[in-house]
Amino acid sequence: MFFKWIYYHWFGYVEVILEGFFINRFLNMCSNEKIDIRSLERENGTYIKFEILRKDFKRIRHIAKKTKCKIKIERKCGIPFLLYKYKKRKIFAVAPCAVAFFVIALSNFIWSIEVTGTDKMTEEKLLDILSDKGISIGKFNKGINLEKIENEIKIENPEIAWIGIDIDGTNVKMQIKESIEIPKVIDENISSNIIAIQDAKITKLVVRSGTPRVTIGQDVKKGDILVEGVMEGKYKGMRDVHADADITGVVYLTKEKREDYIQENKVLTGEVEKDFSIIIKKNKINFDKRVSNFKKYDTIRTNNKIKLFSKFSIPIEIEKIIREEYILEKKEYSEKELEEKILKELEESLEVTYNISKYNEKHKRRDVVVNKDESGISVRLTYEVQIEIGTKVAK
Repeated sequence: MFFKWIYYHWFGYVEVILEGFFINRFLNMCSNEKIDIRSLERENGTYIKFEILRKDFKRIRHIAKKTKCKIKIERKCGIPFLLYKYKKRKIFAVAPCAVAFFVIALSNFIWSIEVTGTDKMTEEKLLDILSDKGISIGKFNKGINLEKIENEIKIENPEIAWIGIDIDGTNVKMQIKESIEIPKVIDENISSNIIAIQDAKITKLVVRSGTPRVTIGQDVKKGDILVEGVMEGKYKGMRDVHADADITGVVYLTKEKREDYIQENKVLTGEVEKDFSIIIKKNKINFDKRVSNFKKYDTIRTNNKIKLFSKFSIPIEIEKIIREEYILEKKEYSEKELEEKILKELEESLEVTYNISKYNEKHKRRDVVVNKDESGISVRLTYEVQIEIGTKVAK
């Protein structure tokens, strides 16, 4: 069907209306002469509509005459009719050349930069680094020594372990791997202390070398000395040593939230408004109505870069703007419903903030405190997590 559609549009076709009392005879004669008819619509016994190739139209005229039917062209479609329509308009002959020139000219510049592999470094910082090396939106993309730029960036930015830059058409793809910060290892021949890396309550203390300055059950603050790198010898008295110990502490991760029994919730009405803007580099052309007809609505914006081919982006973006209308409806929660709702929100919040799921179940305990009053409920969720809290520092 698809190839037939292309064939019809390439050679041109006409939409024909046929009226008469001998339509079936007309169709049979067309079939005998191998004339292809498509999209046949029969309105009644004396009226049909169909499509036929341009070259076959003259052939069906004598058939219509023999069957005493009236024939009329309703519509002309396809490339031949389009070219004939605009053959006297020079602009349509020049336009393809202008477009081709425009495309070729733009293909010599950078119009899209994609950065992947970032974690600690921001995309803005990496784009600034590229810009300092001559790679930015709108810059000429020929004659760029990528190997030299990669080496310079690695030397100047020790936080980057590996970098790969590739120019693909008008697109630049930059992929990096950041250096992993290796904890400083204190030489065992150097005297050191063990200090707390954060506030905690000591639950385990096994000292192999050094003098403990805390006890199990004691609360400590970040930076407190847990094990001092000194030992008292029987004959030599006090001497400096390299502290060594296993120290575990309990850390409390807490969030609290209060909500009322009666709340206003958003309910979508199903009504939407759609607008769009065109962004050319950093300049925006707004086509939206500016003022919405909705009293309350959420706005969703999506940006799509225009690509002529997979490797050829142009510096134009279409920003789609969708406004979804909503109304506020009051809902009254029961005590159980509201408590479950708040608890679920607190669990999600703590998971995002502290990644609670990474801790083994035997190293964490959950505590929930609920306070109720006439108007609402307050919930405090606390995770008690056991972690290694000591780190060595040179004296």
